[in-house]
Amino acid sequence: MSDSIQSDRQGGGLGDENVVRSDLDNPKVLFERASLLREIVSAQMEKLPEGHIFLVVINIADTNHYDDIIRTFGYKFADDLLNIRLADLLFIHKNQSFFHVGFWSIGFIYRSGTAGEANSVWPLLNDALAKPLICRGIPISIAAGIGVCDLMKSPIAAEDLLQATYLAGQTAAASPTGWAECNYDHANDHRRAFTLISDVSNAMTTPGEFKLAYQARVTLRTGKADAVEALLRWHHPVLGRITPDEFIPLIEATGLIRDLTFWVLSYAISQAAKWHADNHKVKICVKISTKNLEEDDFAGRITALLELHKFNPEFLELEFSERRSFANPSIARSRLLELRAMGVNVSIDDFATGKDSFRTLANIPANFLKIDRRVIKFLPDNLRYQALVRSMIHMAHEMDIQVVAEGVETFAVQEMLQAWNCDFAEGYLINWPMPADAFISWFAETFPRE
Repeated sequence: MSDSIQSDRQGGGLGDENVVRSDLDNPKVLFERASLLREIVSAQMEKLPEGHIFLVVINIADTNHYDDIIRTFGYKFADDLLNIRLADLLFIHKNQSFFHVGFWSIGFIYRSGTAGEANSVWPLLNDALAKPLICRGIPISIAAGIGVCDLMKSPIAAEDLLQATYLAGQTAAASPTGWAECNYDHANDHRRAFTLISDVSNAMTTPGEFKLAYQARVTLRTGKADAVEALLRWHHPVLGRITPDEFIPLIEATGLIRDLTFWVLSYAISQAAKWHADNHKVKICVKISTKNLEEDDFAGRITALLELHKFNPEFLELEFSERRSFANPSIARSRLLELRAMGVNVSIDDFATGKDSFRTLANIPANFLKIDRRVIKFLPDNLRYQALVRSMIHMAHEMDIQVVAEGVETFAVQEMLQAWNCDFAEGYLINWPMPADAFISWFAETFPRE
């Protein structure tokens, strides 16, 4: 293989849009992924006295780059680029079977005498693929990533192994070498993620799996409680405690986020209504997904819940993370305006961690802004972060938006925020998240009713 790479590179054939284009019409040139899985299983069963068999997955481009090409040149141009890249691969290794692995990804099986020989091939392959593609006379630079796996050593199933090698190729695209060996932990992560997503629906109907914990928010000027945040917790029966940072992004990628958000809202509003009936009248804050704002009936479902529990909408605050982008900002804005018109409060969570914080602040009708804990934690020793937070507080107040500092854990930070006229604080300095019964006992003792 290395000889063919060298000769083709010297001949200058790579990147020529006319190369082997006629072969691309042959259905045997690019086989399906299922065929590659069978090849992997077969290779794993081979007992070679010497030599190695490798799975190679080439990620031709990441999805963002592909989208840029589509927006600029159109789908036909993008398809032509894929065909040209496949022609390059046919030049590099003639008589090789290639397989469609995924979105702009191609895989194949490579046999070599030794692992060292193979490791000398991957850089040559990367060099060959690094040349700009010439499509319709336009040079296009695409950073390919090469994932490799020694099938003679692989201890995992073919599907998981293919996933791990694919992920190695994604990682490799940003590395100096352009190639990377697969990490078997990636396959374990893939199985774990699939298990979690598969178990979400059952967790919503099984008592004790999903639970809400509650954390108070206080007014920095008076020290009195202003609101209570409902935080989702998951204790999986097999995997144990799962953090929201792990399971929420997985669920947001599916339609399950609609049902899960409604589950949280139902329990949180129901609990807050009980506290109000006992004269503990504080706002309840609930995190929602930006995906929820794409739902036509989202505001209607909120209205139905509020009416069911006879709960004043002014005591409900919905938070969405600035780290999650809107699929359609104009629709999201419309939904939020509808909620604000109902009397519901809107908060931008994790502020200062998104790609376009100030545009979000300017265009989203929020009346609360929550500065992310990853910013707050640097305040004691970092003058730049201090200046940044002071500026954010001042800017928000100029826009008639109240400011919440997340992750307040020391009196020193609390005093800084008070001096800068920050409105509210939440964090471990005030209280750790607690189950409902423990929380209301602590709350009643800490903030006695007047």
